[in-house]
Amino acid sequence: MAKYEQPLHEQLVDLLREKITAGMQPHDRLPSERELTKQYQVSRNTVRMALEELEMMGYIYRQHGRGTFVANRLAQPTDLTSTYSFSDQMRSMGRTPHTDIVYLKLIEAPKFLVEHMHLPLGAPVYKLKRVRWADDVAMMVERTFLPATLLPRLTVARLTNHSLYHIMQTDYGIRIRRANEAFYAGIISAKDASKLQVPSGSPCLNVQRTTYDAQDRVVEYTLSVSRGDQFVYQVHHVNPGFIQTSGDAVNQ
Repeated sequence: MAKYEQPLHEQLVDLLREKITAGMQPHDRLPSERELTKQYQVSRNTVRMALEELEMMGYIYRQHGRGTFVANRLAQPTDLTSTYSFSDQMRSMGRTPHTDIVYLKLIEAPKFLVEHMHLPLGAPVYKLKRVRWADDVAMMVERTFLPATLLPRLTVARLTNHSLYHIMQTDYGIRIRRANEAFYAGIISAKDASKLQVPSGSPCLNVQRTTYDAQDRVVEYTLSVSRGDQFVYQVHHVNPGFIQTSGDAVNQ
């Protein structure tokens, strides 16, 4: 078998990955392509190929006009089996979350909300659009629909200072029981790209979330567009047919 010769861009991937994991922090800025070309004595194309691979692997993310940065996504993936709160998740990762409210308006439920939220056609619904941030990075755009009869007199001022789930529980006595989520890959539209500060057509993860209260009423239906370079999710699978025997026991 012929001896494998590692391509230059793969060698550079290994060097940069070691540098990132050994001494760099999330959101640290990497040298520019020009600086990397000079530092490692390789072509600009080799640098670009290496950065593309590192981005695909989740080690870096790039912001148009700003540069290339160390990603935080590999450190603490989101567990899909746990209760999800964007703010709580970001704080657990040592990041500071905040939210920009684009608008909150009252609409009449169209047919697609009737199907997803089990409401009468034309029922009053709040439509809430938000941009969720971690530190100074725009992470996702959320469009949330809320039944107005369950959350009367909801205001932007209240949403600015408190999380939606906190408001549901403290102001309206709504206890969240469960949520169903569907995930699918996509590309970011021009409108959302401007909010997320990425080029139009960048990869994204679309999340469709339906949240139920203790009475099994739909209290939230959210459509999220999440940056593909900022999120990784994990799922734990258990074999339902597995039966542990004495030979499987782990010595303590």
